[in-house]
Amino acid sequence: MKLFVSYTRRDGMVTKPMLEMLQAHLSGVCTPFIHCIRESTLRWQQLAVLRALITSDAILLIESPAVRTSGWVRLELWVGRLLLRPILRLRAADLWAPGPSV
Repeated sequence: MKLFVSYTRRDGMVTKPMLEMLQAHLSGVCTPFIHCIRESTLRWQQLAVLRALITSDAILLIESPAVRTSGWVRLELWVGRLLLRPILRLRAADLWAPGPSV
């Protein structure tokens, strides 16, 4: 199953290390597309994002305060709904695993 991960990093709640951890976790059960992780290998960034979105089986929306104002997230969700893709929601705060106390 191909899973498109939709998020924004503009508010600082979603970070690259968090997305890398999510990628490692999801890779055990599906084929996730996370732009932040793949961007260095993509020649045409926007085209690659749209292609991954169109070929996905579902969308995982990482909810943070800035997703409501992100034009890209709104576009991704609109296309997902148009294509009748299920949209799964995950709060960004739930991705933070507490570290060991020092």
